Amino acid sequence: MYRKVIYAAVAALTLQIIGAARLMCPTDPNCVCGGTLAVELNCNIDGRSVKINLLPNIYINIKCENATSLDYSKLPKCANDMSSFKSVSFKDCPLPASSFKDVLTSMGVSKTMALIFQNAKNLSGYFDRKHFAGLQDLTKLLLSINGITHLPDNLFMDINKLTWLNIRSNTINLSEELFKPLEKLETLEISHNHMTNISSNLFSHLSFLRKLSLWQSNVTWFSKDLFTGVDVLEELDLSSNGLNELPASIFKPLKKLKKLTLFSNKFSSLPQNLFRNNAELETVVILNNDVKLRELPKYLFGDLPNLKEIYIQRSGLETVPYDVFANSPLITNISLAYNDLTTLPEAIFNDQINLLELDLSYNQLSELKPKLFSSLVRLERLKLCHNSLVEISGQTFSSLLSLIHLEMEHNNLKTISSYLFSNNKQRMSISLAYNQLDFEDKELTNNSWMVKRSSPFAHTYNLKLLNLSHNDFKVAFEDWWVNGHENLDIRYNYIQNLWTDEKALKSYRNEMKKPMKNVWISKNPLNCGCENYLFIDYLLEFTKAKIVDLRHVRCPLWAKEACYMRFTILITLMTVVISLYTVILIIFIIYRKQINSIVKKKLNTFKPPTPKKNKTYRINLDFCYHDEEFVTREILPVMNNTECLKSLMPPVAKKEDFQDTYLGYKKSANYKRYVKDVKPQANIVIFSSNYLMQRYGHVDIKKIHSEMLKSENTVYVFADVGPENSIYAFLEEQRDARRTLKWDEEHFWTKLLYMLKDCVEEPKKFNEIFIAPPESFETPNDKSLSTSNIPDWPNTYDPDTLTRSFHTLTHSQV
Repeated sequence: MYRKVIYAAVAALTLQIIGAARLMCPTDPNCVCGGTLAVELNCNIDGRSVKINLLPNIYINIKCENATSLDYSKLPKCANDMSSFKSVSFKDCPLPASSFKDVLTSMGVSKTMALIFQNAKNLSGYFDRKHFAGLQDLTKLLLSINGITHLPDNLFMDINKLTWLNIRSNTINLSEELFKPLEKLETLEISHNHMTNISSNLFSHLSFLRKLSLWQSNVTWFSKDLFTGVDVLEELDLSSNGLNELPASIFKPLKKLKKLTLFSNKFSSLPQNLFRNNAELETVVILNNDVKLRELPKYLFGDLPNLKEIYIQRSGLETVPYDVFANSPLITNISLAYNDLTTLPEAIFNDQINLLELDLSYNQLSELKPKLFSSLVRLERLKLCHNSLVEISGQTFSSLLSLIHLEMEHNNLKTISSYLFSNNKQRMSISLAYNQLDFEDKELTNNSWMVKRSSPFAHTYNLKLLNLSHNDFKVAFEDWWVNGHENLDIRYNYIQNLWTDEKALKSYRNEMKKPMKNVWISKNPLNCGCENYLFIDYLLEFTKAKIVDLRHVRCPLWAKEACYMRFTILITLMTVVISLYTVILIIFIIYRKQINSIVKKKLNTFKPPTPKKNKTYRINLDFCYHDEEFVTREILPVMNNTECLKSLMPPVAKKEDFQDTYLGYKKSANYKRYVKDVKPQANIVIFSSNYLMQRYGHVDIKKIHSEMLKSENTVYVFADVGPENSIYAFLEEQRDARRTLKWDEEHFWTKLLYMLKDCVEEPKKFNEIFIAPPESFETPNDKSLSTSNIPDWPNTYDPDTLTRSFHTLTHSQV
């Protein structure tokens, strides 16, 4: 019901605003009106573009584009009746010739509480008292301009009700009389100026001033009486100036000061008792000091009963006195980060029982005293990252009963006490990443070193985050998984098994204190065994945890499937074996007598054959690589199917397997493997045009014919494969019929067998001939095996010429 009422009220208000916007939309010939919730006017005033946005009774924003001068009287009237607006702003517009009051009246504005004038370009004129005449109701004024070097002393005489003034300029020098009319001023911001000094009486008349900002005003020196008269000042910003010192009594008049900001100055030291009279001080910020501050004075923040926040960062601090925070019991935040601290006094945080956050990161701390944090019973956040810590003792964190966030990344930690977090009962976030931890201690037992593993998180439960990434862990500890931690990060370690005890895996469900949410395990040499897969399944299915980087765990695709198939296969095999054994046993029992009778008969008639040692012979098959298809299709199948020519030849090698620089072939281990105790007897040459061009090149035809006649134990098979060649035709016509055959002649295989028969030493053993496999296949080398002798034909041609003429010709021997 309430929602419906709210929706109806919002809708009515929206319609009212839209209706009002439509009513307010002026009908000026120089402007085009648009917009929905607010009026948007695009005007052209004497060739100058002006954009006006307005919301009735709320604001008017006027933006000029490239206008160095403007007739403000020609601006459209933005209201039918004179209306008041909360704020009116001019951006990048020139100074009006008359007062802002005249400009606003011509636009239908009777009164405004805030006036904003911003111009990023140099103004052609200067501010004068007349510009603000008639704006006696103005309470807020912002002047953000460039190029103005002077503001007249009487500029603010007619707007003495101002409570907020912001002067953002570059080169304005302020006089003592300028702010005298502004007795009700509460906020003054003077920034981006080039003032080298400030008069000691500049702010003396601003008795109601509560906030003062002199940010980036390039003031290098302040008088000790500068803040006399501003007794109620609460916030002071002196940042980004060239200050290198402060008078010891400069803040003495500021009894109500609550916040002080001093970053980006050049303090080499700070005076003692600087804040002695600032009992209301709550926050001090000293950041990015351009020179080394090195040391804080004693008791600097002492006896400040309302002090809550101290930030001293990037200031080059090297030492801090033990009593720097003494007797200031309400401090909640201390940051000494990004300094050069190497050690801290053990008593520096004594009595800081209300401290909630302590930041000591980015220093050079090498040790923490045992009682350093003994008083910090309410501390919630502790940052110690990017230091040089090596060891943390058990007493160091024993008093931190409220700690919920601990950062100790990027240290040199090797040892952490096993009961470091035993007293803490909070849901902590602990990050120990980028250290050298392994939770292993070596103990000398019986003259031998024993490795003892103990986790400091054994009694730490329900952590929000435990980050142990980028360390030296070799094993995963069970308490990481079962103590109810919400997020666990163990990336970039040396862990092989996620769960160390496979037997305890079954009790994992009962030991789980609380389901986990996110786990990171990648960048570890994880074992791809079943124990890891089973444990990951427990995490995914039982705890509903999300392993965020599971896709980055590198294991073979079949590893997980094989893990689960193993049990199925084992059970299946056992079932089959038991079934077969049962069947055989039943058959044996039923036909026991018949089986015994048959076995006796077989034993009586069995005579083991006399082992016969067969002698084998080698036949080499020589052919051109370009004839591989012909040999594979026509020659090898017949040899493999012929009883007396059983071939042991595997598939022919690919061209890329040949690596000789001249003929394109090589001898391989496979050649040796098949020729042990085998005598080479005969060669078969598949002689074709391709073989002729590859083998002999430019050798004279007579020499070729002579070589063929002289060759022993060689049978040439003339096959018309490849391009036509006259030399080949001549050799085919003049061939010796006793040692050559033509592929297409009758009874080819019968003739080939008889020719091979004449080549072997013992014709009666002809049926034991086998074909040797190709030499171009890679198998393991055996140095004890010998190779057969094949005739080496002369290589009388140029390899480069042959490559250009016949592309790449390779040679394979079988």
